[in-house]
Amino acid sequence: MAAGAQRCARAVIEYDGTAFAGSQVQPNARTVQGELEEALNRLIGEETRVRLAGRTDAGVHATGQVVAFCWRRGARRTRSLPELLRRLNAALPPDLAVRSLRPASRDFDPRRDARWRVYRYRVLMSGARRPMERHRTLEIDESLDIEAMRAAAARMLGERDFGALGADARGRTVRHLAEVRITRRGELVEVRLTANAFLRRMVRSVVALLMEVGRGRLAPDAVDGILYVGARALHGRAAPARGLTLERVIYASAKKSNTNEPGASPTRVARNNRNQGKPESS
Repeated sequence: MAAGAQRCARAVIEYDGTAFAGSQVQPNARTVQGELEEALNRLIGEETRVRLAGRTDAGVHATGQVVAFCWRRGARRTRSLPELLRRLNAALPPDLAVRSLRPASRDFDPRRDARWRVYRYRVLMSGARRPMERHRTLEIDESLDIEAMRAAAARMLGERDFGALGADARGRTVRHLAEVRITRRGELVEVRLTANAFLRRMVRSVVALLMEVGRGRLAPDAVDGILYVGARALHGRAAPARGLTLERVIYASAKKSNTNEPGASPTRVARNNRNQGKPESS
């Protein structure tokens, strides 16, 4: 199909990953991509393929996943993008929504064009319970040493081989981890990670390792040896999926409002992370 015969769009989507088998389409399973494509096929009247910025595992949520898709300009059921957005949200299930929809070039690739990915992991510690948030927060009985976790996180920053904390189908395990920001509000701990890309299960593996440090089972400097040896840390154990959210995907065109914003210079982001003060109070 000629490029001029197509319209393309990019969307920011949000989903509760609890009942999804992951974001990427797979046979005999309910997925984010599958639900989106089914709704688009009905609305546009032709088979429409959706491309995603990143793959999320079963149970992982998103507030800023980016997708792109194209369709024939002459498709009889297509309307303006605002109308398509309204109708698309009406057709999607309650745990999946399109937050924004705008035109995109035909060659826009949400995965390859992404500069940074930002994830957030939430932990509610010390036996506290929040029933309304239980599907997006890991609840634990222990208290965590936040300063020790920050010290360990600082040792992970930069471009390095993260094979001990994730997997890649092609064996390419070098990634640039630009920021690990750990904040506390009362008993709620949030770990926010920014990297150019993540290995499969890498974010949850990083969080699991930091939690072992926070529990006092590992010293912060143990991270150096774990990353250097390269064998899977904690025997491959990762933090549960429910606490993880893909928060944002950043592209080169994104405006940089300040140096703490993801997408700023990785060196400066890393330095700001190391200089964080005390945990925030509730």
